[in-house]
Amino acid sequence: MATSIRRPLLNPILVREARTRMRGFRPYLILTIFLLLLIMTALGIYQYMILQARNGTVVLSSHIGQALFRGLAFTEMLFIVLVAPILTSGAISSERERLTYDMLLATPLQPGQMLSGKLVGALSYLLLLIVASIPVFSTVLMFGGVDLRTLVWIIVLLSSAALFFGTIGLCCSALFKRTASATIASYAVVVLLCGVPLLIATIWPQFSNPMGQSPPPWLLYLNPLSAIVAVTTVVPIINQPDIPFFSVSDPFMVVPFLSQFSVGVVRHTNTGPVLMPVYRATLLGYWLGTFMLLWLSSHLALPARRWRPRWSDLGFVAVVGAIALLMWVRIEWWWIIPPPDLWLVPDQPVPLP
Repeated sequence: MATSIRRPLLNPILVREARTRMRGFRPYLILTIFLLLLIMTALGIYQYMILQARNGTVVLSSHIGQALFRGLAFTEMLFIVLVAPILTSGAISSERERLTYDMLLATPLQPGQMLSGKLVGALSYLLLLIVASIPVFSTVLMFGGVDLRTLVWIIVLLSSAALFFGTIGLCCSALFKRTASATIASYAVVVLLCGVPLLIATIWPQFSNPMGQSPPPWLLYLNPLSAIVAVTTVVPIINQPDIPFFSVSDPFMVVPFLSQFSVGVVRHTNTGPVLMPVYRATLLGYWLGTFMLLWLSSHLALPARRWRPRWSDLGFVAVVGAIALLMWVRIEWWWIIPPPDLWLVPDQPVPLP
């Protein structure tokens, strides 16, 4: 009697990657070290704020909460930017080096299923670290100054950054045959996206006409640290027109390099100042870039006829088109270029997000 073959409920590549990465004591050791690093960062920031209070600076409980929240978010985002590409840069190239890539292509899995399983399997541990850090972030709520909505935005931003930078490593792994070359190329792309715009923003005031002008906010749209600063920034009450903004009441304002990150534009309306944050453009850019890099990786992973159209391309085109249409329809929600006249105060109030 013929027996039917049951299809697996989960992607077999994902199951294999998850089981391989969670073997032994190393994953749990890394998780423990990561959480200890976050706790030590929080203790260091707390001691720094106490030292400011002893030196005569007015430090409220909300200031401590904002400082802890921003420091923890900075630490975790730096960890994601540095670790995500190296986790995925060997997803395809390592299979080629072990001479098992042809066996993988012989399976009935589609290139999209294979790449999605590799990507989620490689980043599953990184997403586990994000989830494990939620209790550490939740302790900040006791000090005040940070609401639950901001915590949700931070988690969404960290998860989107992990997928985007992980997809960069996956695309480089599909393009190069060696893991070392893929890793170097992925970090070069990260530096090109994050480091070069930040360097240009640093020297922008010296070469602007007239001198001293702030860099345009779109220059740092894809910078994850600018998005972190934008999420954790509290709008002060100041009587100035639309200006590129860095909070004057921020507890970290004494740190020089923080002022280089663009957090958006403050629009002064009849109802008061409203911050148009840069993290909205960052999220949309990461989502659009993730699906475009996945589409590119699905063609680069094929050994022959890479650019032959497939039915799966329609799905990628539909998703990318939907995100692009959303960006066009909601352009006033994320496009934050200041008006030409810096001293122009808008007549109509800008609604709060």
